[in-house]
Amino acid sequence: MKFFDFDTFDRSLGRMIREAATLEFWLEQTVMVLCESHYGALLISGEASSRVLKVSKVLIDAHTEVAEEHRAEFKTMLKDAEAAFDRRHWYVHGAIGWEGEGIPGNARSRRLKSSQDWQPISIDDLNQLGEELARLAGRASHFCLLLSGNLPNQSARAANSG
Repeated sequence: MKFFDFDTFDRSLGRMIREAATLEFWLEQTVMVLCESHYGALLISGEASSRVLKVSKVLIDAHTEVAEEHRAEFKTMLKDAEAAFDRRHWYVHGAIGWEGEGIPGNARSRRLKSSQDWQPISIDDLNQLGEELARLAGRASHFCLLLSGNLPNQSARAANSG
């Protein structure tokens, strides 16, 4: 049976969680910009990531003055973020266990299901997820700053698609 390195796993898990929180932070900032008020955070504060993503999509769709290329780029980032958050849930909400020949994995209960779902875990996959969340956080921060006009000589609102 292969040894599972809990220390490496825990460090990678911590980094991944930090990157997910950074992405959520930038999405919240973007919601405030799109609502044109710091009260916009009230729409998503304490909500699940799926709600944050839905509110973000609705708001960017409502801002037709934002160039279509920027809106499309933001919606692509939201779709990628949804997939990354789904992967994140496995690591954050699963309990580590072993299956068969000592294969490490996460056992996770699901709503209205009597059995648990099982998914093998990989430190390489966890590290890749951390990298993906960091990349998405960078994209979200860039879009937020672009939309708010805080990038030099650029404004998503000034660039009209049509």
